[in-house]
Amino acid sequence: MSLDVVLARLNPSQREVVDHVGHCVAVAVPGAGKTATIAAKAAVLLARPYVTVGAVTFSKDAAVELRDRILALTGPEAKKRLLAGTFHSLAYKQLASKTGKRPDIASDGERAAILIQLLQETGIDWKLEDAIAAIERLKTGLDAPALDTVEGQLFAAYQEALLRNGRVDFQDLMRYAVEGMQNGSIQPYKVDVLLVDEYQDVDSHQALWTALHARAGTAVSVVCDDDQSIYGFRSALGLRGIEAFSNEFNARQIVLDTNYRSHDEILSIADKVIRHNRERVVKDLVSHRGPGGSVAFSRHDDEYKEAVSAMEAMSAAVRAGGTAAILARTNRILDPVEAVCRSHGVKYHRAAGRSILDRPESALMGNLLELIEQSKSGGLDALLGYSGIGAADLQLLHRNFSSAKDAERIKKKDLVAAGLGEEAADKYLELTKKLAEWRSLFVRQFYALILDGVMEWMTTRARSDQAKRSITTTYDVLSRLNGLFSDRVAFLRQRNNEPADDAVVLTTFHSSKGLEWDHTALIRLEETVIPDDDSPEAEERRLFYVGLTRARRSMLLSTAKKHPTSRFIVESGMA
Repeated sequence: MSLDVVLARLNPSQREVVDHVGHCVAVAVPGAGKTATIAAKAAVLLARPYVTVGAVTFSKDAAVELRDRILALTGPEAKKRLLAGTFHSLAYKQLASKTGKRPDIASDGERAAILIQLLQETGIDWKLEDAIAAIERLKTGLDAPALDTVEGQLFAAYQEALLRNGRVDFQDLMRYAVEGMQNGSIQPYKVDVLLVDEYQDVDSHQALWTALHARAGTAVSVVCDDDQSIYGFRSALGLRGIEAFSNEFNARQIVLDTNYRSHDEILSIADKVIRHNRERVVKDLVSHRGPGGSVAFSRHDDEYKEAVSAMEAMSAAVRAGGTAAILARTNRILDPVEAVCRSHGVKYHRAAGRSILDRPESALMGNLLELIEQSKSGGLDALLGYSGIGAADLQLLHRNFSSAKDAERIKKKDLVAAGLGEEAADKYLELTKKLAEWRSLFVRQFYALILDGVMEWMTTRARSDQAKRSITTTYDVLSRLNGLFSDRVAFLRQRNNEPADDAVVLTTFHSSKGLEWDHTALIRLEETVIPDDDSPEAEERRLFYVGLTRARRSMLLSTAKKHPTSRFIVESGMA
């Protein structure tokens, strides 16, 4: 498609963004065609000889897409005058240019090893994940933390360790690039115009990096939507950052308020909800598609009935030729949905988070059920280890009893005589007794009783809540299937969790940002779930708004009766 055709299709607000000279803040509602607008603006600028353009995004995929769209409108001859990348990739190039060599970025493993050593040396009684979170949070601030705090001391020691090892971490790229531009050792990119996408998500360093380019004479256009600012927990500045940029540079604000994605019925719900946030850029939400969509709300007795309802509706939509997704506030809420999809043979793609069925507890449950069905004495090691028997005792058992024809006939005195401790012997005998009981039930085809017993046995020995959820999800899948355990486990292991056009997508509200489907189902819309008590209500409302604006044609909203219906549903007028 030629540039002239693209420009002719822009609405007046989009065209104003393209034509504006100087600093600009383009506030784009969901589905407003912001990428097409940015690409058109860049193409118009690059059509002029000697003009250089920079385009900054948050993800590599977004940077590649934007670059390709721009070059498709300009032709390859403009490639040398186009600088496109993520904040961090552009900062990386600046640091490499300063030193003449590429910075060595510490891997996650190296960072973890450094912090583990520092925690041991300093005697700071923190978990590794807490230390990582503290370091990452401190690095979003412009000032170094005070050394008279535990966090400050750990931060300083961590930075010294990185320096000794000749490493920087990912967040250092922005910090050092900004520091270099401030002290004059690094120059801002010499581009005439800088386009910054998703500006509501910038942190303090990214905002300052952008401002330093504007102060150096570059005309900066930022594209943003304060209503989609959902990363406060990552120190994103949101509306505060947008207003700071606008005020410092007297930037022209242009609102792109036409949504090309969703029908009126969907947008009206989203608009009602988001207007309850008081601190926001006031904007209308206009549907280019007009009426013709549908929104429905329902309550269900429990989360599995809700999951079945959502799965049936979205799989039917996919079979009819559309795209569909089930959205939830957290990954954990998607576990029952995945169980239902798997047990019903519905093709799905878990786009956010690791499949709960890929966890070791799931595999172990399958192995145990096959062991019960096949009446074999081999393969007990993993189960004995799960029951709490240590490696040395497992080796002893393997040496002395691996050839036993019937492990169930081994007596405690035999185990103790072989050198096994009494506690380990009791655990061994307890498991073999359970196996005998379950095998007896299997002969009589009491499969449900076996599944109940196996789940209880594994759950009581689980070492984390996530492990318990994996066990429960696996049980839910297997109990909804029929036939021998070997057949059920084989079905469980089938790969129907792959990206595909005909797969129902399972993802979170956060991960759905920037995506769209013909049909969506938003589940578990309950108090304490959304809004989450640990997150500011205004940000939780923005997160819900993001979820509401993903559907093109239809949207299902639902709850289980575990908690009261979310206040956001009440605000929408659906309950």
